[in-house]
Amino acid sequence: MIDRVRERDAFVRLRRDGVRVRTDSLWCSFVLDPNVVPPQVAFAIGRAVGSAVRRNRLRRRLRAVLANCDVPPGLYLIGARVPACEQTFDEIEGTMRSLVDKVKRQQTVSQ
Repeated sequence: MIDRVRERDAFVRLRRDGVRVRTDSLWCSFVLDPNVVPPQVAFAIGRAVGSAVRRNRLRRRLRAVLANCDVPPGLYLIGARVPACEQTFDEIEGTMRSLVDKVKRQQTVSQ
């Protein structure tokens, strides 16, 4: 289960304390927090990615992929660059899994 980031304080915390990881088409700023269950996710998909229809389709795909990933508790801001919009669902899934793996590696490094 994935929830949305709803409070301004969460965005401030992401900006202040967030760690950033990247793949070829996606990036993620995150703050791992065991008290934030289920994980809260927001998306940053700029106009350069495409029209509103393309951005919303990409957001829905990312949300569907995240629902099937084992995301550690915390706050996440996930962004997409232009190549993400041109990927198939399977490619997006692979990219997202690689991004989540990088987050998990950061989690083990910080402990």
